[in-house]
Amino acid sequence: MIPMESLRVRAYKTVPGQYYGTPKELWGFRLRPGRGKPVSIARAFVNANAALLGVEGIRRRLGLARIIESPGARHVLFQQRHVGLRVHRAYVTVHMDRGNRVYMAKNRAIPADLLPGTARYKITVTSAIRRAIRSIKAKAADTKVLGTERLWFPVEAHLRPAIRVRVQRNVPREEWIIHVDGRTGKTLSKYDNLALATGRARVFDPNPVVALGDWKPLLRNGRPIRPPAETYREARLGSLKGTGYLEGRRVSTRPTRKRVRRPDHRFLFESTESGFDEAMVYFHVDRAIRYLESLGYRGRRAIFRGPLGVDAHGTRDDNSWYSPGLRRLTFGTGGVDDAEDAEIILHEFGHALQDAICPDFGQSDEAAAMGEGFGDYLAASFFADRKPPRFRPTVGSWDAIADGGDPPCMRRVDENLTFEGFDHSPNADEHENGKIWSAALWEIRRAVGRDVADAVIIESHFQLDGFTRFARGARAILDADRNLYGGRHLARLRRIFQDLGIGPVG
Repeated sequence: MIPMESLRVRAYKTVPGQYYGTPKELWGFRLRPGRGKPVSIARAFVNANAALLGVEGIRRRLGLARIIESPGARHVLFQQRHVGLRVHRAYVTVHMDRGNRVYMAKNRAIPADLLPGTARYKITVTSAIRRAIRSIKAKAADTKVLGTERLWFPVEAHLRPAIRVRVQRNVPREEWIIHVDGRTGKTLSKYDNLALATGRARVFDPNPVVALGDWKPLLRNGRPIRPPAETYREARLGSLKGTGYLEGRRVSTRPTRKRVRRPDHRFLFESTESGFDEAMVYFHVDRAIRYLESLGYRGRRAIFRGPLGVDAHGTRDDNSWYSPGLRRLTFGTGGVDDAEDAEIILHEFGHALQDAICPDFGQSDEAAAMGEGFGDYLAASFFADRKPPRFRPTVGSWDAIADGGDPPCMRRVDENLTFEGFDHSPNADEHENGKIWSAALWEIRRAVGRDVADAVIIESHFQLDGFTRFARGARAILDADRNLYGGRHLARLRRIFQDLGIGPVG
């Protein structure tokens, strides 16, 4: 039995909830080390602070959802259920460092006094599917239903019985999650869950512009030309399964149509050959996952539990995306093939990484911007040390070679931006807003170096959720530094966020 008194929080800070009269976050504390297993400590923490969290009447309805191990901390998630159904987005998460010291709790649970008696459905699942497809202005023949679920859906301070429908649409490429009211049939929410990026490409390691140190020789009459031989390098492909296909422990190109097969495993193509795209995505995604493993995300802490699927040329559009439902990367062939671009590959891999740690990431305007900003940062940071100084903060110089920039690039991660400039309008571009977040992450890299920056930034994702905000992301990075480095870099990190108007960070 874990003593309740030792886990009771006394001095703390809160982020107030909007509808339930309960705090949605407790932070600014760090308890003494708990004894026992992380789940037992987390459960005892919830019980000890039930009144503070507002969960006295529902403690027994919080079931263990998952335990996430990261190099710096342990994260225990409890999912709320009511009369046999999952309550959408209703959970309590307890975060503790590797010494079992609880330092934060997040609370999205619905208090007992707001729970309805029973779930009375008037809409069938079949009817919900029809309504869901109709809500996205699609035809049944053009879609594929990936799954359905009966659940409770919060609408401000009320719960509605609902049916969750996940629908894949082929043209245009979309993957929708629609929640249909189980009584009225009305659409409660819908969003396209694909993580998209404009289809611009970088090639090789990372691209011909960097390989030559210049972009002008790669243009003729304002259009990119075939990259010369000196822009290629021969790389080792690891962990292949020996089938002759690009099939490995970390990556699989199985979703790619007309896959290339080489029994001798020599995939020595030029960029004009279709097999080049497959070799590019396999090499760069495999290497990125190996890098995560070098940071400590391996074994039971591994972020990816199986091979990440990749369709190297899945659409003719000038777009690429990550599909959370299929857990698959798809690259477009409009313009320059996106899979020729290692930084586009790493940007999209960033979405896969976030989804593997925090499913359904990016459902609010700030979270979506953080997703795009992180993808840009990951691509820029991963290749920065291989690039001439003027190219280091750029993403997509080969993709944007004809756009007239000096140097050309899709986006930069070092723009002088602050959170005051965040566009909260309904039609805001998450890529533009994402520049604010990528600028913050890049400043962290400049201040503490790549190794520390990448470690705390990736570790911070274990505290985030699909509706996270910049301030929460900043505090998560500070917590990651406490957990990984004993708070050695806190002063510099705080200063960066304060200078950019991101906070409060404590």
